[in-house]
Amino acid sequence: MIFKSLLLIFLSVGLIWARSSYDKITRGNFADNLGDVLVKASQNNPYPAFGNFLQTVAIPNSYLFGQMVMWGELLTAVSIISSCLYLLWKNSKQKIALLALKLGLMGGAFLNINFWLTFAHTNSAVDSLNLLMIIIQLVGIITL
Repeated sequence: MIFKSLLLIFLSVGLIWARSSYDKITRGNFADNLGDVLVKASQNNPYPAFGNFLQTVAIPNSYLFGQMVMWGELLTAVSIISSCLYLLWKNSKQKIALLALKLGLMGGAFLNINFWLTFAHTNSAVDSLNLLMIIIQLVGIITL
């Protein structure tokens, strides 16, 4: 019962990733506009090493980073959602499905950590949501 409950929580995280990636992909201008967003986020960033990374690596290559974020979110969503649905449907702990779920959760945690380091200082809602998702995904990575 606890396993199914965790799967439903992870499924909701996957749906959040799906919604986020869908918005970015369908708008069509996410990668083009990311540079301006990162410039604003890098100003007064409380993490000097990460702020330096944004200014020297991410901003000059913002289109590439935008594409990686967009498609990384989609791959994360597909991995988490499909794995959770399979595990719920099959009602067993298939190793390949658990591996796919863990990989999706790792991808999501990686994205959330980077979003948190980039934007947490700009908005308390961004701070809270990213920390919550990081914790949920880490729980999945550790317990599965």
